[in-house]
Amino acid sequence: MLNRRRFNQMSLGALGLGLASCNQSKYLTNTSIGKASSNADLLIWWEQGFLPEENEQINQLIRRWEQKSGKVVDLKLLPVALIDQQLTNFIDQSESNQIPDIVYSVGVDASLAPKFAWQDQLVDLTDLIAPIQKKYTSIALSHVFYHNQVRKERSYYALPLWQSDDYLHYWESMLEEIALTQQDIPREWNQFWQFWQMAQKQLRAKGRSQIYGVGLCMSAIGFDTYTSLKMFMDAHNVNVVNESGEFLLKKPENRQQFITALQEFTSFYLQGYTPPQSARWTGAGNNNSFLNSEILMTQNLTMSIPLTQKLTHPQYDRDAIARYRQIETIDRPLKVDGGELLTRKGTKQAIAPKNSKNPELAKEFLSYLVRPDNLMSLLKGFKGRVFPVMPELLKDPFWNEQNDPHLSSALKIYARPSYVPYEVMHSAFSEVQNQQLWAKTVLKVIQDKASVVESADWAITKIQDILQLAEKKV
Repeated sequence: MLNRRRFNQMSLGALGLGLASCNQSKYLTNTSIGKASSNADLLIWWEQGFLPEENEQINQLIRRWEQKSGKVVDLKLLPVALIDQQLTNFIDQSESNQIPDIVYSVGVDASLAPKFAWQDQLVDLTDLIAPIQKKYTSIALSHVFYHNQVRKERSYYALPLWQSDDYLHYWESMLEEIALTQQDIPREWNQFWQFWQMAQKQLRAKGRSQIYGVGLCMSAIGFDTYTSLKMFMDAHNVNVVNESGEFLLKKPENRQQFITALQEFTSFYLQGYTPPQSARWTGAGNNNSFLNSEILMTQNLTMSIPLTQKLTHPQYDRDAIARYRQIETIDRPLKVDGGELLTRKGTKQAIAPKNSKNPELAKEFLSYLVRPDNLMSLLKGFKGRVFPVMPELLKDPFWNEQNDPHLSSALKIYARPSYVPYEVMHSAFSEVQNQQLWAKTVLKVIQDKASVVESADWAITKIQDILQLAEKKV
């Protein structure tokens, strides 16, 4: 009989959902960074998929376009970190023979598109988006409407492909051990978090001596700490920047609310309600800890956690189905003042660098890429981890499993309004993210033992310096 840890390892390995990049997949065309092959008309850098199906779908789509257009594509499936680093290097050095014509990775929206649009380094895609504008959600369009500081204007400098939300998952089966259900979880902000602290104490009293009530990431790796801290800041109505790019966090009322949110967030670590290893978690850390039943509740940026239990191996299906239904996906709590806490949707995007070899042909390919049938084939490769930015795609039977509790919860969250990312309001926040300043602010409190006030003021000063430098560079 499989023990729980071994089962988790097998299930995570079977799907690889958001936990680690695939090893050398048979679909991997080229992992080297260099200029396109001599016979290629387009050079595309694409994020190496977590699942073989992701790589397969983009390969098939490109082969179809090659047959239709008569053009040749050099597709390089690459790790996200390599894309972020090398694209910046090549653009800074103006090495046009090395700059890809098209780039897609999960880091585009937070790290690349805002700063390159600001510097007038991206192709304006407005004429591509305009004919299909009504197909998109208003949220997706707002997330790619970047400011070009050189031209002193905003425009569509990226192409929306799909979106992620941030979800809250917990083990219903563990709550049942202490005679509680989902109906007992409060929506009021303070009571909501007190509930998980209380549940930790009761579960430990029942013999789960190593359980932690929440799994909030505290590390400076990936996007998880950044996303979780923002949820606390949003709940406390912390205004960081406005749509005009004005920095608001330094204003006394926002600074004080930021201090309060940071105090509350870090207290989960300092008081022992989130695991000590959360300060070292990679993007997979909370997934693994949750699936190993070490934490009761966690936040995640895709639906990868429950979907690990949708195994393709029939001999394990009985256990997987049971575990899939023991995990629950719930909506966010209310804000501190009782108002609705909006989501922080991530719109995943493709960009076309302006100084590449063939920007006009890149636009032709992108126009083909966002045909609804093509987007749907790519979305199916993600196995439901991310969702469409074109609502018409939700009519596909793929999204209509009426008895799937996680899908129904995710679709309700999908329909919720969203905040506009800081990076869209001012591109310098992409550099704030690149430097992991939000996470480093958390680590100053929990590891360096700095006071919350000192850490908050450090963050405000650092962010202000980055904004001022961005204004001077252009």
